[in-house]
Parts: sequence; C-alpha cells; structure tokens
Amino acid sequence: MIALSIQDQFDGSTKVQDLREAIGQTFSDNYSSTCRSRLVSVTPDGNHCIVEEVKSEYSDKKPQTGQFKRPSWLIWNGMFF
Repeated sequence: MIALSIQDQFDGSTKVQDLREAIGQTFSDNYSSTCRSRLVSVTPDGNHCIVEEVKSEYSDKKPQTGQFKRPSWLIWNGMFF
C-alpha cells in the first residue's frame, strides 16, 4: 500500500491532516483484541500512527496494555472509510 504522505502529495488529499485532527478519538480496529482502539499520535512523516486498545462497549474482553505502531493508511481506513 502506498504511504499516506506520498498519496497526499500525489492526489492532493489531506488524509494525514485528517488523522492529526482525529487524535484522541476511538475507532473500529480489526487488529485490536477488543476491536476498538484510540488514536494516540501520528508520526512526523505521517506514515505511521500510534494507537492503544480500549475497552469495547460491545464486549467484555480486556484491552492489551501498551501502544502499537500501525501504518497510517490502515488507521485512516478504520476511522474514515
């Protein structure tokens, strides 16, 4: 998959900025054990995000502790697509 910072330059989209404005929001995350995560930060180059698992209102599963680095395109898709 193409990095979001390159895609933004190529097609004029603002996906990296969308992510930066969404820091602190929770979203559906299929890679989380609870299927919910919170966006903690976006790297300076915009190509990766730091997320942390949060408790889901739909499940009793306990979130894993710690923060996880994920590609920004994956997080953007989970939040906005």
